[in-house]
Amino acid sequence: MENISTVPRNRNGFTLVEMMVALFIFAMLSVAGVIMLRSAVDSDEVTAENLGQMAEMQRFVSLMEADLSQALPRTARDEGGDRVAAFASETGGPEAAFLKFTRGGQSNINGEARPNLERVEYRLADGNLERWRYRMTDGGSIDQPAILISNIESVELRFRDKRGQWSNRWETERLADLPRAIEIQFDQQGRRYRHLFLVGTGYL
Repeated sequence: MENISTVPRNRNGFTLVEMMVALFIFAMLSVAGVIMLRSAVDSDEVTAENLGQMAEMQRFVSLMEADLSQALPRTARDEGGDRVAAFASETGGPEAAFLKFTRGGQSNINGEARPNLERVEYRLADGNLERWRYRMTDGGSIDQPAILISNIESVELRFRDKRGQWSNRWETERLADLPRAIEIQFDQQGRRYRHLFLVGTGYL
């Protein structure tokens, strides 16, 4: 009887099972990578949005603090020439200014023929907290508003008078009277904000 020698066959490829396992592992790694990338992108978007809101709020606080700290007990005249209070807070209607006053310290870079005083207003219109400024202290036209904060639901104010009493409405005994301080509260996208500002620190 002849001896038959068996020669092992070379195995240069993968079996079907091995290919399926490799593809499965690759698919799982790909899915994990996509999930991690999506999570990183979402996190970056949330962080950018939060930083934007923080910067927006900081600009609002800084500007209002600068305006109110330089408020002056100076009455003004409207477009009809009638004398109006140095400080006023209107209610009702989209055109109502919840704060209206005259401030000093206005720079005059262009050398225009006007004083260093500025009549400003703060309004809430269509969810936007806006700052308006008159070109002249008495009467005159008003510039387009600067939007300071968006997505505001409502604004609540309290005023501290010279006797130290707080009130939800500002009522003056004299047209030149100023409140000592103002408390402003508002809601923005489910968050409640509260700010306190001194008024006319030089006047105090």
